[in-house]
Amino acid sequence: MQATRPGLEELMVSNAPLSMSGAEQDRQAILVRAAWLYYKDHLTQAEIAERLFVSRATVGRLLDAARDQGIVRFEISADHLAAFELSVQIRDRYGLTDAIVVPRGASTETSRRTNERVAAAAAEYIKRFLKPGAVIGVGWGDTVTRVLLGLSRDSLEGVTIATVAGGINVYTRQVSALSTNGVNEHLRLIPAPLIASSASIAIALRQDASVTSVLELAEGAVATLTGIGSSKAAASSVRSGLFNQDQVDEFRALGAVGDMLGEWFDSAGTALVGAASDRKIGMSINQLREMPNVIGVAGGLDKLAAIAGALRGGYLDVLVTDEAVAELLLGGG
Repeated sequence: MQATRPGLEELMVSNAPLSMSGAEQDRQAILVRAAWLYYKDHLTQAEIAERLFVSRATVGRLLDAARDQGIVRFEISADHLAAFELSVQIRDRYGLTDAIVVPRGASTETSRRTNERVAAAAAEYIKRFLKPGAVIGVGWGDTVTRVLLGLSRDSLEGVTIATVAGGINVYTRQVSALSTNGVNEHLRLIPAPLIASSASIAIALRQDASVTSVLELAEGAVATLTGIGSSKAAASSVRSGLFNQDQVDEFRALGAVGDMLGEWFDSAGTALVGAASDRKIGMSINQLREMPNVIGVAGGLDKLAAIAGALRGGYLDVLVTDEAVAELLLGGG
């Protein structure tokens, strides 16, 4: 009488290298099938167990064996590995919770494309905080807008996005773009400019319930996303209308290298006081420092001094940037 071949559970008893008998050929085929279903078709282990008529534990052993025998191999490209190593070094050098470094692009890559890739990485990172009932704080800016555009409608289910600084004149131009993925439906905006026309108006706005309600919401955020602006000529804060060039020039004369939430700081990260400071509406960067999970998103060599200043000031818990910036930050910033 011909011997029967063993079942799947028996085939999984050993992970030893095989000489191809009939049973061993069966086992090899099973390993390949399980690996394909898991890594290529993206089925869960429970779904694979149901399809192969085995236990979930057996599926786990099948996948382990597929890796051990080289049926499945994992490779990290040299570019991505180098970027990951930089991430670890940036995190440790600046005492961050985490750092994400986007690998260097093509030599012809524009600064816009670099920012798009940095924003995409930040969008992927922030998804871990997107749970029903969560509040995400945002400091407005071009890169932050790109991050929000990278979030899916499903990922925002039950999430509130609250602005942490004024700038309604800028928000209204960008909110329409966010209707494409439904972000606009989750936004709570501070209904005030970033810089009021006078100190007395700023005081009144800060006390207005429509402003305080959004700020109180933002103060309870599980994570806060902020761009990092540069004080260099043609800064995005001027292009967007948040500041005029005279205001930026005033802060540059005081030693400003960058801004966050409309507040300027020097190369050591110290907040600077200028003529417009008492007219600003929103959270201060000193308050930002006390918030959990502050994620700074900025790329491009024109932002290097600003990013370094923000790191030295201790305002960030997480930095998302590009490889060229990361290398220079480690070289002394």
